[in-house]
Amino acid sequence: MAENKEITTYYTVEELARLIKASRSTVYNRAKKYGIKLNGEYTGEQIHALGKPIKGVSKTPVERIRTQLDNAHQAEIGVLKQKQALELESLRRDYETKVNELKASNATIVAALEAKQAKEVADLEREHDRTAEMWERTRDSLEKQLQGMNEQLNELDNKLPKLVGEVVNHQLKLAEQRAKKTSTQAKTKTKKSESKM
Repeated sequence: MAENKEITTYYTVEELARLIKASRSTVYNRAKKYGIKLNGEYTGEQIHALGKPIKGVSKTPVERIRTQLDNAHQAEIGVLKQKQALELESLRRDYETKVNELKASNATIVAALEAKQAKEVADLEREHDRTAEMWERTRDSLEKQLQGMNEQLNELDNKLPKLVGEVVNHQLKLAEQRAKKTSTQAKTKTKKSESKM
């Protein structure tokens, strides 16, 4: 049987996918399986090969559910990360505002120190020390909050794949149960039909 070497050009994988009535991911999987380069030029034989379903490659309803759930959970993870980033940014802004306020306060104290007598200078120095200590406590507190937020974000990143896996497994079990139930009902209907005959 002669090979069909006639070249047909399709400029995009999407056009090729439409031709063989398959998704782009299926086209990529089949091309990889049959060693076909997706370069825009294909023989009739290559197009025929790309149009063949590969055992185990086409997506089952369970796999489609898994993909949908993975996409949904990735979106949720993105939202949570964005929320965490906004909260961290808010904390950083608060930190910078307080630092600027403390710097302004320190500048005022320094200016007052230069204009006062020894006793007043001593009093102001004590106030300055108290303010500096408060500033350090505030800075340490804010740094701990930022560290805590980062730890929460890391913990969330670590927990989410497990939670996604649990949800996916649950959805898979439900899908399998529905498939079994549908199969059992179909068998029951077939047996009833056969018994009537």
